[in-house]
Amino acid sequence: MIGYCTNVHAAESLPDIRSMLNGPVRSVRQRLGLDALEVGLWINDAVVFDPAVECLADDLARVGAVVRGCNGFPQSSFHAPVVKRSVYRPHWGDPERLRYTQRLAEVLVKIGHGPVREISTVPIGHQELGPNIFSAAVEHLRALARFLSTLEDESGIRVVVDVEPEPDCLLECSSDVIGLFDRLGDDPSIRRYLGVCHDTCHAAVVREPQDQAVSAYQQANIRIGKVQCSSIPVVDLSVPEQRDFLRQLDEPRWLHQTSVETATGLARFEDLADVFKEQEGLARVHFHVPVHLEQLGPLGTTRDEIFSVLAALPHDEDRIVEVETYAWSALPDLVRPDLVEGIALELESLS
Repeated sequence: MIGYCTNVHAAESLPDIRSMLNGPVRSVRQRLGLDALEVGLWINDAVVFDPAVECLADDLARVGAVVRGCNGFPQSSFHAPVVKRSVYRPHWGDPERLRYTQRLAEVLVKIGHGPVREISTVPIGHQELGPNIFSAAVEHLRALARFLSTLEDESGIRVVVDVEPEPDCLLECSSDVIGLFDRLGDDPSIRRYLGVCHDTCHAAVVREPQDQAVSAYQQANIRIGKVQCSSIPVVDLSVPEQRDFLRQLDEPRWLHQTSVETATGLARFEDLADVFKEQEGLARVHFHVPVHLEQLGPLGTTRDEIFSVLAALPHDEDRIVEVETYAWSALPDLVRPDLVEGIALELESLS
């Protein structure tokens, strides 16, 4: 079953989450004609510590939604007017990230479904922190693995936390993730309770061949617990029509890291505003494009890379595959359908 991640909805309080489940989530399920719809639930730190959060189990049952995983990457607001680098805080060197993730695992055991459940999390932190953060991060991740082992002993449910590489972070690609697991050591609990979330959008921006990333994780015995699917725009900066359309994607809320391939090499930019000084080159932009679109206006997309990932994945009946196109609200009006219809089209395109 392929579902979608609810961080597309600005549901940042418990009443908002309940309304989301009873509104768009129910509507997507009905539009698709399904008895049950899988969703990856995003629950921020303002909600996860509320004892009443466990009432979501009743809402999920009532609307026909199945939750096998949570998005634990954005810990606080993800729909504030400006998010940018704050999405990476707290980082894994901060005990607050450990505390939040442990509590999210407890909640997932209470309200979720299935014997194995997944939580995606930040790629340690933004690269501005530097490598010195790894020592504290490794200790917190080891403590998390011990916590999840105890949680499984008590509940019979195995919760796995999956680090999610992202451009300009301390974990950008498969080699960075493998390096982290080397630091974590060979205790069996590490690979039982920690894995990787492969985001097809992020890998496309850093230009790591998707099937090679999957193969690298397999060879390192690192489980891919979750795959998040969306594509990105590919822009020829020498074409005025494409440059003009790209300017419409330069919005203030989220980071849009970009790589530009030119005749002289590869240039990297933290956000879109800096890209427009380039007059030529092929740009790949961190902007989550709906998976059913082969074109975004005049721009190409990396849609085909999603299918190369899905074809390369080893069998794992507990793995979560979900659509994570959280940027629907930032799409230009001309290419943005009704949200429920858009999500349904995405899920149909991958079914």
